Amino acid sequence: MNSDKQVKTPHEIISANIQAPKVFLILNIAATIFYLFWWFDLRNVGNPLLYLALFIGEVYHVWQAIGFAITVWNQKKTRHVPIRRIYPVDIFITVCGEPVEIVEKTVRAAMDIEYPDFKVYVLNDGKGRNLPGWREINSMAEKYGAIPITRENNKGNKAGNINNALALTYAPFVVVFDADHIPSPDFLEKTMGHFSDHEVVLVQTPQYYKNRNDNFLTTAAWEQQELFFGPICRGKGRMNATFWCGTNAVVRRKALEEIGGVPEDNIAEDFLASFRFHEKGYKTVYVAEVLAEGLAPHNLENYVKQQFRWARGSSEIILRHFPLFNRKLTVWQKIQYMYSSSYYMNGFIALMDALVPIIVLFTGVIPVHDTTSSFMLYFFPFIFSTIYILMLSTENTITFRAIQLSMSSSFVFMQAVMDTIRGTKSSFKVTSKAYEAGNFLKYALPHFAYMAAGITAIIYGLAKYGFVPSLITNASWILFNMAMFSGFIRVAYPWMALYNRIMYVVTFIPNKIVRFAGSVFGDIKPRIAFELLSREPVEVELPRKTKGKKEYFQKSQ
Repeated sequence: MNSDKQVKTPHEIISANIQAPKVFLILNIAATIFYLFWWFDLRNVGNPLLYLALFIGEVYHVWQAIGFAITVWNQKKTRHVPIRRIYPVDIFITVCGEPVEIVEKTVRAAMDIEYPDFKVYVLNDGKGRNLPGWREINSMAEKYGAIPITRENNKGNKAGNINNALALTYAPFVVVFDADHIPSPDFLEKTMGHFSDHEVVLVQTPQYYKNRNDNFLTTAAWEQQELFFGPICRGKGRMNATFWCGTNAVVRRKALEEIGGVPEDNIAEDFLASFRFHEKGYKTVYVAEVLAEGLAPHNLENYVKQQFRWARGSSEIILRHFPLFNRKLTVWQKIQYMYSSSYYMNGFIALMDALVPIIVLFTGVIPVHDTTSSFMLYFFPFIFSTIYILMLSTENTITFRAIQLSMSSSFVFMQAVMDTIRGTKSSFKVTSKAYEAGNFLKYALPHFAYMAAGITAIIYGLAKYGFVPSLITNASWILFNMAMFSGFIRVAYPWMALYNRIMYVVTFIPNKIVRFAGSVFGDIKPRIAFELLSREPVEVELPRKTKGKKEYFQKSQ
């Protein structure tokens, strides 16, 4: 009997008709409210400022937990709607400096889509940004029969690029693909049927990362997408709250014209466009089927750019457009815009939660007057029921690394929200799809700082108070946060490359033969050996692949 658990494909995970039992959702909401009552008991207040910080954080966590439960309450099953009428379609592939070989795959796949009436346009913003290779992009597009559209400037960034193409094209429906998202041949067959309902103005499909297994970052980034484009988007679809996610979507041109084109005043132009569609009472549809394959950010710098752009655009929705008080939105749409936009407020919440135990150990100030055991009576039902609902809703596909990467992004989220509050103008930064390695430790400096402060606080607390229960509680809290924040540290630098390949700088004596031999400790057989006669100093790079065993190199003459 084969006991191995069958691994689900990304398509099966995204399109699964998973329903968390209503009884568990009700119990989770009840446990959440029960936990919140504890925080409203003023007898528990210790230091008012620290208590307030924790209180705000827990109210936020409760809101996110209830928001998730509401979202997955009754997920909408993907329904194929056959095409009743063939409409002309313009396919826009937005390009801004991506490598030709990446864009070529997308163009070739777009030209092979099985649909009677469409044109493919390559919206090439490379010239306006003076990026290398833009001419090659145009030549490649023409080779496959696509039509390049090149601007002299990059006004409005991606939104401006699309608006420029809208002014030069005519089809009543527009498909937008990012340069790296390769569509399947049946993309239009699976999406265009929904437009037989004239109130439908947007059909969104998932973003899938085909390079998800490349490294820790791409895997964790995909697992984050898996949660969003799985149960969350399926739930939003039920509430007519699906929003445009930038790529892999079909949009009705008339609706774009009614809102004045793609908004150019928000770096998350797709999110704001969806908001305006819903304000006008239009419908948006989510097709929970992988119909295009893209690339996840391959290094931390590009991941940070992506997360900052999403956080900045979302925070502008909640802080400038006030969806909660917008009478043009339905109740469910208000909840979903608040739920999605407020996710990025987690930057402040995570930092407050992380700093409190450090402050407690350094100052001895107590934020809460209650025993740990009493608090856990309220906390455990909340946290375990929330995790259980999360696991049920995702068929146990949610992982620690996805949560770890999300928590590590807190400092990025906080910066984005602060820029929104200050009104700082943010430039649109394209997420590179190239396979670039390097040193990105600058993005992990806050995480290193927290670890240094946390370790210092634990040592200080141990020296001052001894091994007491309060030290154990706060030290555990600090260590948990350190584990959460270590995600960025892990991907900020190619640490494993240091282990697997080390540069030994060897200065050879002129006209002398120098012998190097590398061997594994305890193993006489050399793994690396060479001899050479050199008249100049030489740098030699020696591979080091010994699966964790200690290795040394001996020099002899």
